Amino acid sequence: MYQDQNINSQFQQTQGIIAQLINQTQQSSQMYQHMLQQEQQNALRLEELAQREQKAVQIIQSALQGHQMAIQQLQQVSQLCRQLEQTAQSSFQSLNMQQPQQQTNYGNSYGSSYRGYQ
Repeated sequence: MYQDQNINSQFQQTQGIIAQLINQTQQSSQMYQHMLQQEQQNALRLEELAQREQKAVQIIQSALQGHQMAIQQLQQVSQLCRQLEQTAQSSFQSLNMQQPQQQTNYGNSYGSSYRGYQ
């Protein structure tokens, strides 16, 4: 009979330990479930951030392409300005070379007419 009580006592202790293990396992399962939900939410947020970052990359790439085009166009404008400047300088030099002769001719005609009035 003493042995029966001992077996019953051990059985009850085992039952108590099993109940504690079940309880702890359920609590752990709830914690893991909560962690899983958090990780799923984090994964969704990271995907959203990745999509935003990808859009930002595309916007920046477009801006850089626009800047490169603008630089090329400005370089073309600069080259046209240099060509225009060279053309203008050549034209002014040609005019300056012709003007002294014209002034001399005008001066002679004025001088001769002025003498005519004296």
